[in-house]
Amino acid sequence: MTKDNNFLAYLYLFLTVTFWAGNFVVGKLASFYEVPPFSLNFYRWLFAWLILAPFTIPEILEKRNYIIKNYKLFIVLGVTSITVFNSIVYYSLNFTQVISGVLMISTIPVMIMFFSSILKIEKTNIFQIIGVVFSFAGVIMIITKANIEILKNLDFNKGDITHGYSNVFMGFVFYIVKRKKI
Repeated sequence: MTKDNNFLAYLYLFLTVTFWAGNFVVGKLASFYEVPPFSLNFYRWLFAWLILAPFTIPEILEKRNYIIKNYKLFIVLGVTSITVFNSIVYYSLNFTQVISGVLMISTIPVMIMFFSSILKIEKTNIFQIIGVVFSFAGVIMIITKANIEILKNLDFNKGDITHGYSNVFMGFVFYIVKRKKI
């Protein structure tokens, strides 16, 4: 890889996490103004579509036969991952802090591994398990500020629990994607 490619890769990674974190901040701000989660989700994806349509329509038209052949799967994935998951995340931000939401979403890879492993889609290897342990330990360190006594008094609110359910749900959605090898 050249230095320009490395720079672009890091720039894209930075932009990805920035936009993703911004999504949570916008979701929390919307809760202050009582914007309904489904409305926020609808407008988010409408504007994303308007921005991306000029770049993606040619490829969509080129692959229309594949899309038509698999339309039921795309409908299920669209409803579950775009509509339900994101709306639940926005709903949960009415009751929890942005940092909790961002930390909770980091459990999705664990859910994907869990479903893929127990449903025999993909074997989990030792490196994945080590990665999950380090990730989980990092989240615990952030939540507790490295004070294990805080774990004894940890209290989850309605938003944390709702967000947790959405992560389990999203893990199952990604299991479907892996199973279908989309």
